[in-house]
Amino acid sequence: MSRVQRPAASQDFMLRMWVIDQLGPDDNDPDWSPETLASETVAALDLTPPQASALASRRRDLAIEQIRDLRRHKNLTAHLDQLVNHIEPSPTRDQLLIWTELRRLLP
Repeated sequence: MSRVQRPAASQDFMLRMWVIDQLGPDDNDPDWSPETLASETVAALDLTPPQASALASRRRDLAIEQIRDLRRHKNLTAHLDQLVNHIEPSPTRDQLLIWTELRRLLP
């Protein structure tokens, strides 16, 4: 991930989402652009929705590292319920909507 290191990514995403919600988006500044935030979120996710769903369905049998990875994906997508309201219909928005539903199944 180019913008921030992975452990800090979820905090960065949440902060940026908060600023966008409170002050409004600014498409002239990539830090406050919902489209940029959406693209960076998708880029930060290592698993596809089908992969994450398959792992989540058998989470009781997973190694701790796999559970941590699912948890990381849940944290990386915590802001999506708010973000999708700021994005025009697009393939990226469709993918984010899938993740908003999927994250409810993640540990």
